[in-house]
Amino acid sequence: MSQDFNVVLRVDVIQAQGLAAKDRNGLSDPYVVVTIGDVTYQTQVINKNLSPRWDASFDTSLNSQNPPSDILFTCWDKDVFGKDFLGEVKVPLQQHWKDSEIGYNAPGNKPKWYALENTSRPKETISGEISIRIGLIDPDNKFIEAQELASIWQRLTKLDISEHDHHHSHDTTTPSNGSIVPNENYYGHGNRPSSITSSSTTFSSSSGNSNTLGLTYLELVRAEDLPPEKAAVGSKFDMDPFVIISFSKQTFRTRTIQHCLNPSWNEKLYFLVKQHESNFFIKFSVYDEDKVTFNDLIADCQFPIQALIAEANNNQLPRTISEGMVEYVMPLELRTKTKYDNLPKLWIRGKFIPLEHLRRQFWIALSKTYDSDENGVLNFIEISTMLSSFGSLTDKSIEGFFMRYNKDPRTGELTFEELCECLEQRLLEEEFNVVSTNGEESLIILTDCPYCHKPDLQNCSVSEIITHLSVCASTNWDNVNKFIVGDFITESQAQRKWVSKVISKVGYGSFRVGAVIQDRVTGQLVEEKMPTYIRLGIRLLYKGKPNKVEMKSTKRLLETLSIKQGKKYDAPSSVNDIASFIEFHQLNIHEILDPLDSFKSFNEFFYRKLKPSARELDSPNDSSVLVSPADCRMMAFSTIDEATTVWIKGQNFSLEGLLRNQDAAAQFHGGSLGIFRLAPQDYHRFHFPVDGLLSEPLPIKGAYYTVNPMAIRSELDVYGENKRVVSYIESPHFGRVAYVSIGAMMVGSIEFTSTPHSHVKRLEEHGYFAFGGSTVILLFQKGKMEWDQDIVINSQQALETLVRVGMRVGRATSY
Repeated sequence: MSQDFNVVLRVDVIQAQGLAAKDRNGLSDPYVVVTIGDVTYQTQVINKNLSPRWDASFDTSLNSQNPPSDILFTCWDKDVFGKDFLGEVKVPLQQHWKDSEIGYNAPGNKPKWYALENTSRPKETISGEISIRIGLIDPDNKFIEAQELASIWQRLTKLDISEHDHHHSHDTTTPSNGSIVPNENYYGHGNRPSSITSSSTTFSSSSGNSNTLGLTYLELVRAEDLPPEKAAVGSKFDMDPFVIISFSKQTFRTRTIQHCLNPSWNEKLYFLVKQHESNFFIKFSVYDEDKVTFNDLIADCQFPIQALIAEANNNQLPRTISEGMVEYVMPLELRTKTKYDNLPKLWIRGKFIPLEHLRRQFWIALSKTYDSDENGVLNFIEISTMLSSFGSLTDKSIEGFFMRYNKDPRTGELTFEELCECLEQRLLEEEFNVVSTNGEESLIILTDCPYCHKPDLQNCSVSEIITHLSVCASTNWDNVNKFIVGDFITESQAQRKWVSKVISKVGYGSFRVGAVIQDRVTGQLVEEKMPTYIRLGIRLLYKGKPNKVEMKSTKRLLETLSIKQGKKYDAPSSVNDIASFIEFHQLNIHEILDPLDSFKSFNEFFYRKLKPSARELDSPNDSSVLVSPADCRMMAFSTIDEATTVWIKGQNFSLEGLLRNQDAAAQFHGGSLGIFRLAPQDYHRFHFPVDGLLSEPLPIKGAYYTVNPMAIRSELDVYGENKRVVSYIESPHFGRVAYVSIGAMMVGSIEFTSTPHSHVKRLEEHGYFAFGGSTVILLFQKGKMEWDQDIVINSQQALETLVRVGMRVGRATSY
């Protein structure tokens, strides 16, 4: 039974500033459309103004069955015969209220500014920001306490996993080609079972989410022999059919096929089935789209969901989502009396997957990602790394998995099925508080979904989160490795015990290494976001002093993950990750040389070129000025000894090991060293810092350790172990300069665009890194150069400086 709340959501659209000019007079006539669920509001139009003030306020009642999770603000320029897009911003309510009060009249509820974006229209030029205020208010009780309002909102928005927020839902009601768009989001809550039961292929309560039976996959294939209908205008007899599919509270619609009596849709959908819905029917209604009059219902039929459930019970369950789809042909019942003699039919394909089996497929698909030698079993390091990608189990707990099968954690290996059994058991133990989940150890620690980015997962039970992740990943099991590259957090937000240990271990002065850098242009300290895959690499380096077997396994695992990720981001489907990457890192797309839609893969975007005007060369007429070779976070040391004292903690680090050439290394003893670290969000092409004659590149095979500062300050010689390429530049001002391009975790390749044995100039391109973090190291002979003092001071404090390619970072001592 639903509970009603006498609370309304009040939204104020106050003002905007710095809007783009869309009219010939250099101004715009802006107004804002506010979308809250299915309801829209509009402000007045402010004529000829780029910084308008509306002071508009809108109230909307809250639906306890489907409360809004976000509000869309779209700014338009009003024209005589239309409108121009000025930008938009979608504001998640939970995030908006995270650092302010939820009550509209509360003292801490202040207006907030949001930058306008062009997410839905990337080709549009937009600018400016908008000021809004959002809060809850009780019209009948203006003195209601803020705590009570917060409690009401929490009850309204309690996240339900079993009524899944469907993957194919969109903000627009226009169906996309090849997919079925639901008209209604559906998200529910599973009840805990009365007892823990063992694994089974039947669909009784088998997990903590007993209210959900499983997932139904449907493909609407085609229809035949639809009756010709007379058009509302003209004398033609044909049809523009589309189908509406309904199950319980969920409704989906296909695209329309124009002028066709035998349409083929080949569109897919999926939805969760709850226990009380196991005897429901799926209804298929065929409509004729009519743009003049109402759409006409032509025919319909019903299909029992129990047929799919029974099919799954009676047959061996498929190992993959694409397998096991059964085809059904159903007669359509015409809804209008006609002389049409043919019997229309509808073809569908479908299957049902029980929830427990779905979860097992998820565990197995994830296990395959971390199976570095692809032998179908996982050792301790592989399992530990996999579980670190989304949770935080102690080594003792993982050792218990091996002991369950009488295997030695140091030398034993678990099959995928054995690991799956252990994880399912752990899932149930946490669900029923058989084991403690005190924040330091838990199978799952996620704040949002790495697939659909659904927020507030921390409010869900462990089984609910696993169900949600399994459903999200089920449409494409290749996406399970989003855990490796998708879950970005800042180090200050890290709550896992092992991360805290690492931070305390490598802290230096008032800074936490890798957490804070200084922007050289603004002087501000900036907190750096650290991807999950870097955290995984760090954990592997801080698991104590590994033996040779463990180190070999670690190297193999990191290499496998890097190669797999490189292949994934070379695939055409990876272009779907570009928009979210840009949004997360707030990249300036106006600097990019090529249009965003011209990139054929994520990797093409990753090593994108910039417009020539995007980066400038400092002192273009003075070649004695040393410039940065990359957009990066840099450290500079006057001597190699100073670098190893302050920054590089690898016990075996040496110039000989780095260059793999004793004679070459001898030339740089006592010289200066610069470290230029590229984070994933940086421009990933590297350039020449000095003028001179370029040598032949020397590739050196190696591992794929992360080059994050935490790793550099571990006992491992990361620079001397990683894959790298060494080049030399004979410079008239700087003497011989060693240019070392170092790959890192997730870097698939190092490519060069320069020509060996040619004269190169500062800022000319040398090459690029494919996806991942990476580093350039420059070595200078003793007495040949001096670093800029501000960078040296930061480096002595173990603080990286954020610089851009072409920016001055030092100077030759003789010029």
